[in-house]
Amino acid sequence: MLIKILLSFLFIVIGFFLWLSYLNPLDVEFHFFGKTFETDLPILMISSFVLGAMLVFLGTLVRDAKRAIEGYQKSREKRRGESLKEELNKGMDLFLQGNLPKAKTHFIEVLKRDPTQIDIYLRLSEIALREGNDQDALHWLGRAELLDMKNIDLLLRQAGVFQRMKRFDEAIRTLNRAIGLDEGDLRALKNLRQIYLDSRRWEEAIRIQKSVLKFTKGKKAEAEETLFYLGLKYERARDLLSRGGEQNLENALKEAKEIIREQKTFQPGFVLLGDIYLRIGKWRTAGNIWGKGFTRFKSIIFILRLEEFYLNREDPSTLLRIYQRAIKHDPQNWVLAFFYAKLCLRLEMLDEALEEINEISLNVKDCPALHRLLAEIYLHKKDFGRAAQEFEKTFELSRTSYLSFFCTTCERESKEWIAYCPQCHQWSTYTIKEAEKAIVLPSPSLSERAHLPL
Repeated sequence: MLIKILLSFLFIVIGFFLWLSYLNPLDVEFHFFGKTFETDLPILMISSFVLGAMLVFLGTLVRDAKRAIEGYQKSREKRRGESLKEELNKGMDLFLQGNLPKAKTHFIEVLKRDPTQIDIYLRLSEIALREGNDQDALHWLGRAELLDMKNIDLLLRQAGVFQRMKRFDEAIRTLNRAIGLDEGDLRALKNLRQIYLDSRRWEEAIRIQKSVLKFTKGKKAEAEETLFYLGLKYERARDLLSRGGEQNLENALKEAKEIIREQKTFQPGFVLLGDIYLRIGKWRTAGNIWGKGFTRFKSIIFILRLEEFYLNREDPSTLLRIYQRAIKHDPQNWVLAFFYAKLCLRLEMLDEALEEINEISLNVKDCPALHRLLAEIYLHKKDFGRAAQEFEKTFELSRTSYLSFFCTTCERESKEWIAYCPQCHQWSTYTIKEAEKAIVLPSPSLSERAHLPL
């Protein structure tokens, strides 16, 4: 209908110009590219009109064709995108279900159609790691890196694979590249710090930790990282102490003093300072430091250090006085009383040990370590029947027959005190928490105590 109207309008216009040509038989000169033509004015006008109409028609035709092509391309791209999305969704479903081989097939098909999908390379690297193929994981991460050379997340993943493969030098280089892109990236800094810590490269670890402190924000985080910094210095001092030699011992002593000056609440620093003084022959100073450490921190590790020290010097009387004075000042500390009882057993002071254990039992029960110690006492007293009963109680309650040190952060157990927790990577968190695990009873009255057997 529209075409008919346009054709009708065109014929009317042409007829109008022909009528004008008939009424105005006037010739005009028309110049075109250096040539001159003579023609009627109406013919020139109608020719110009027709030419303009043709140009408009061609322009419209080109525009419509362009729109048609763009529409086709968009429709094709949409179908391609929907197909890719469907393939990707299948792969993700299989991945989440744990069907890694089939998920890998779908992901590779996606990459064939669109090799710019960085997330797919990451999924493929994760599949390779789960399958135990570390080299394949590096291959996919390398392909992804070609698309984005400045992607720090990719570098961190690569470093993690290198660490898993024990290729620490390559992991260090990769992490340094990440730090070169962003010197304040705490993930890269902490990963690099951990590699140096695990390899006992204390100088490098301390250098990296200074950068961590520089970019850490928030009071709590800053306090934690400061503690970590002191812990690394503690390990460096311990390393110097283990090497021996006058210069190393002097440097270790200097380091330990700096640690205490920087933070007087860092318990391992006081333990170490006493160790160093003992090593260089200043045993009185070592004893004073451990004594002050116990007064400050109420931690049994200082008493245990003093116990080892005085027993090695064959001076148990001084050690007994230290225990008795400490118990007098803190009578509720049953852990302290427990170790005093152990000392009494070690010195063959069996009645004193038994009395102390019975006193502890008034407030604490069902603690395997108590039954084990009581069994040892009866064994030394040659009361084998009671010893067997106590041993039986020990293993009925738990296989652990000693007071364990526990990390206050992650609850990891250790038979001995350690300054650093290898599980949660925290410093100065180990203490004896068996008191919290045992069942604490209300203190009996004096009349009740009188009827209790010894």
